[in-house]
Amino acid sequence: MVVKIEVFGEGLNQLINGNLIIFKRWIRSRKPVKIGDMVELIDEEENPVACGIWDKIGARILNFNECPNSLDDLIFEKFEFSKKSRERMGYENVYRLIHGDGDLFPGLIVDVYGPLAVIQSSSMAIDTIIPIIVKELVKVTGVDTVAEKSVQRVRSKSNLPPREKIHLGSRKEVIVEVDIEGIKYYVSLKSRKTGLYLDQRENRVYTRRFARGSSFLDLFSYTGGFGLNALHEGARHVTFVDKDTEALSALKKNLKLNNIDDSRVRIVKEDAFKFLRRSVKRDLNYEVTSVDPPALMDDYKDGLQRYKEVYVLSSQLSKDISVLSSCSRSMKLPLFISTVYDSVREPYSLLEVRGSAPDHPIRRGLEDYLKVAYVSYEG
Repeated sequence: MVVKIEVFGEGLNQLINGNLIIFKRWIRSRKPVKIGDMVELIDEEENPVACGIWDKIGARILNFNECPNSLDDLIFEKFEFSKKSRERMGYENVYRLIHGDGDLFPGLIVDVYGPLAVIQSSSMAIDTIIPIIVKELVKVTGVDTVAEKSVQRVRSKSNLPPREKIHLGSRKEVIVEVDIEGIKYYVSLKSRKTGLYLDQRENRVYTRRFARGSSFLDLFSYTGGFGLNALHEGARHVTFVDKDTEALSALKKNLKLNNIDDSRVRIVKEDAFKFLRRSVKRDLNYEVTSVDPPALMDDYKDGLQRYKEVYVLSSQLSKDISVLSSCSRSMKLPLFISTVYDSVREPYSLLEVRGSAPDHPIRRGLEDYLKVAYVSYEG
């Protein structure tokens, strides 16, 4: 059932500008509406202008057309469209199916790892319709297990408790093996977020072109994405550095899964900043360094200094190439590039700046949070 609600004034302007949250103050409801209800937004002449779901703050927009017959149909259509778009991108078994606002589904993330789908909700409305989401996910993707890992900090800001559970499937411990561009990974719900950081998948593969025959440093390595790609391409030796015990345990499993000889690998369990400072003092160097830290800018001034420090120190260790990442939303692209310029050693050349994989689409006003700079050094 659809509930029709009238949007007026600034609310109509917000829709024209493509905003996906229409607040209650811009809406008149003719019937009672509950959180999770499908709502059709109409103008003063009763023309349908958008369709969405009702949330605590207002309407979350899922398309700019009239609503279908049911919420089940609406979600099926969203998932089917996204699945086809991922297939056109060349993604088959491992991909992000829904990327929140970028896929016109604010509040929802869905990652698919072969037979496993992992969902992440950041709103009360999404929490309410999880059973429908699970049902339609199975129809569209054919997965046999659907898990939820909604533990992100934004939930606490909305007074929503963390949620981790298996919605579908009989696995006691959800671990699947997937292949991404010739590299095998274990995906476990014990991992951070939804399993793997799929936003970096294209950048990890791109890094291969610099790795052949190199000594490679993978800082903030997590489960080894950049270093595994370097080894796959023929890096002579890779040093992995991370302080997370579970991440390094998963890394060791991934190395074994890919038949990597122990002589080509060193694993260091240490804070990356401490490792960098100690390595610079010892005058160590690597031909290629990859730096992929977690978001460091909870506090703007302190976070910016931390990015500068990690970029400065890693560039001092790098003989040929630095791969420098930032996933902080508050570090916009111009600031990121200027921070790279201010931090890396001379003489350098900025080869390229890249963003997220294409299955992480963005919309106007929501710049890509992920930035990756490839820097080359002479001498």
